[in-house]
Amino acid sequence: MAYLDINCSHCPSAEGPASTSALFLTYDQTDLRKLGVNKIPVAAGNGAGTFDFDVMPGKADESILTHHMNSTEVGIAMPELGRTTVHNEGVELIRDWINSMK
Repeated sequence: MAYLDINCSHCPSAEGPASTSALFLTYDQTDLRKLGVNKIPVAAGNGAGTFDFDVMPGKADESILTHHMNSTEVGIAMPELGRTTVHNEGVELIRDWINSMK
């Protein structure tokens, strides 16, 4: 959660540019829906790729969150700012978190 809070929570928040996403990726968030677990995206546009849920428990490679993190394409990449490469260690951390879910 610390990784998502530091790198992502400024955007999908009540005050952020992705406020319509209904994601709230802060360190203290405990509501699984607000973390995107089994949640259909509200306003992902083409950023959702071919995936149905923000976070698909046990299936990181089928989750929109990791799709965003694995891209540098404008409109898909997350976080939006300062992205010219994929942060592989961060992606692996979040993949492990999602894959550990049942």
